[in-house]
Amino acid sequence: MKQRMYKDVRDTLKTGDLIAFGGDGKASEVIKAATNSNVSHVGVVLSTTPLESLILVVQIIESTKFANGFSGVGINRMSTHVEQYDGDIWVLPLKDEVIIRGDIKAFTKFLLEHKGKPYDVPQAIMSAIDFMPSKEDFSKLFCSEYATGAYEAGKFIPPINASKQTPVDVCRFNIYYEPYQLVNQAVELW
Repeated sequence: MKQRMYKDVRDTLKTGDLIAFGGDGKASEVIKAATNSNVSHVGVVLSTTPLESLILVVQIIESTKFANGFSGVGINRMSTHVEQYDGDIWVLPLKDEVIIRGDIKAFTKFLLEHKGKPYDVPQAIMSAIDFMPSKEDFSKLFCSEYATGAYEAGKFIPPINASKQTPVDVCRFNIYYEPYQLVNQAVELW
């Protein structure tokens, strides 16, 4: 697995790229064990908006627990994750041909329409249990359900039950270039 410094790739990140996380906390360890992978969370690059034409700010949108206590869909700066995240971070760059054949506006619209929705703990647990039926429901969202729903809305992937997708499932979609790792030791995604 290639490793890269965030400062060297920051300018290459684009809306739609997947950011995968492998946390070191208890909840992350449970998710990794349940999914037999090194991935416990995912978020999506929402924008790389220049502020005042001088500063590039890379934002990711994700369903997670935020520092202010809110659990659900919100926006974080990528640099904050890189500086403060306790665990591994990988970037899965979305293929250009996927963006060209899809609908980036519909993808972005889905992401923004669901901002502020609460985190869905029961659905997240059921996503990792293959024999448990689960109906797609976007009233509350967990991280991989949210990313999958956005990729569906943008027609980057065919229709799939987003509520059954785990973080590592999203990483396995055939829509990315070769992933690379940003922090810590070289650890494979799966």
